[in-house]
Amino acid sequence: MCIKLLLGNYTNVLQKVHNNIDDYVGQKIKFFGYVYRLYDFSNEQFVLARNMIVSSDFQTVVVGFLCHSKIASNFADNTWVEIEGTITKGDYYGDMPIIEIEKINQIETPVDEYVYPPDDSFVTTSTVI
Repeated sequence: MCIKLLLGNYTNVLQKVHNNIDDYVGQKIKFFGYVYRLYDFSNEQFVLARNMIVSSDFQTVVVGFLCHSKIASNFADNTWVEIEGTITKGDYYGDMPIIEIEKINQIETPVDEYVYPPDDSFVTTSTVI
């Protein structure tokens, strides 16, 4: 089974996995976003990020999953990619889910680059790859 993140539920899934890491360890996940790095990441790490709108004047914050791949350095910051991987539990200033990437492909920038805050209508979106 695979958690497939769709535009309408992206932040719901992100929140659910972050809040319940142990329930999701070992599950497959497939989603897309852009490569975003912080100064203290290794060459094998990046956040697969989306910009979440947090106000009516379209101010945004970066949200996403920390990802790990031996070929992460092949993808420049702000490159849009789709990944498939497995959710693991790791540490980055505390426990957090880390996606161990198994497949990664560069994609075109989507029409709607933005996501919205999570709501109370989370619905599991599991499908078989």
